Amino acid sequence: MTESGRKFLLFVLIGLLALPAGLCSAVFTIGGLGMLFDRDPVAQAVSGISLVGAAIGWIFCALVLIGARRLRRMPVTPAAADPAAPPPT
Repeated sequence: MTESGRKFLLFVLIGLLALPAGLCSAVFTIGGLGMLFDRDPVAQAVSGISLVGAAIGWIFCALVLIGARRLRRMPVTPAAADPAAPPPT
């Protein structure tokens, strides 16, 4: 496998790491917003906790995607040889 192909595969795998966090955050955001306007004070308290958890999930998802993007933009370099080895003659 070439170095650029390996980098692309790593980019895809890191991007897939953000998928569960994004899906859970989407569900908890919708549920938290739905319970926020309920008349029951317990539901309102649970909605606050739910929205805080969703915000943490969104932040994690964003950080993973930013890291994957930075990995994708790094220049492709050949595998580094042992720096202590003498140059070939």
